Amino acid sequence: MTQTRTSDRSPLAKQRKYRRLMFSILLGGVAIALLLREVLGYPLVSEAVYWVAVVGFFAVLYGSSVTLFDERDKALEERASRWTLTLLAPILAITASVGRLLPRVSDYALPEAVWPVLYGFIGVYVLFAVVYGVLRVRS
Repeated sequence: MTQTRTSDRSPLAKQRKYRRLMFSILLGGVAIALLLREVLGYPLVSEAVYWVAVVGFFAVLYGSSVTLFDERDKALEERASRWTLTLLAPILAITASVGRLLPRVSDYALPEAVWPVLYGFIGVYVLFAVVYGVLRVRS
């Protein structure tokens, strides 16, 4: 008895294929955009390539007939987000404290470029608190 071969692949294989396509479009677009901007000196073309990659990413994400992310992926994403915020909070607190104290106790100070980054992280936590509060009120 011979087995018949079908062209249909398993749903998980399709899911992996579309995920690879989606992230390949985005990463490839970013790499080409960086090459165009930093090496070849075409900043406008670089931005156009970047946005084409972003649109391509979302076109595959929302345009494919396959469910690309299931409940396992969402649970993993929630755990990763929780761990990221949990690990980043003490790093932010310690870096800010050291940055404020260092010029008072030594001749060294953190570079000025560090402070906008720290304020950016604080903004992330403020945004998280606002979103969390809105979701809590709505649930």
